[in-house]
Amino acid sequence: MALFNSEKLCEGITMRTATKRFLLIYLTFIVVFLALRAIIVPPSFGELTDDYTYRWFRADSVREIMQLDMKFASKEMCAGCHKDKVEFLNRGAHSTLSCETCHGPSIKHVQNPGDNLPEIDTSRALCKLCHEYNPTRPEGFPQKFTDEHGYGRLCVDCHNPHSPWVFKGGVEQ
Repeated sequence: MALFNSEKLCEGITMRTATKRFLLIYLTFIVVFLALRAIIVPPSFGELTDDYTYRWFRADSVREIMQLDMKFASKEMCAGCHKDKVEFLNRGAHSTLSCETCHGPSIKHVQNPGDNLPEIDTSRALCKLCHEYNPTRPEGFPQKFTDEHGYGRLCVDCHNPHSPWVFKGGVEQ
């Protein structure tokens, strides 16, 4: 029963020795932590930016992304050649969408219009991405049970995709 005898356990250990051991363990932990941090954390993590704010990402990743080829244009770039379509789009229910939401990445079309035509997806599947009934969407958002709506025809057979409330034949709902 000598192990449970508090006098035997503490024999030869003074308060000064215990404090030294604790400080040694604590400092060892700090040094190991700092060494691991120096190895694991990339050098550009938290780099200061031009506006002197601290960023919580690897700054080199931004530089790497900037080196990638652009894929997307913008609605403003589309308006350079398709002003009438963009103006019509801006007056309709899809005014907040970019042209590339439906037509896909179009920077190559902007750079070389004759050789790179954007996709024109007229499938029901494209419209379903936003307009299939989903109870989590905000109230008033136009949703349909698309399998029951349109009797299997393409959405663009009745709706103008740039302004869906304008139906073929010019009738507005």
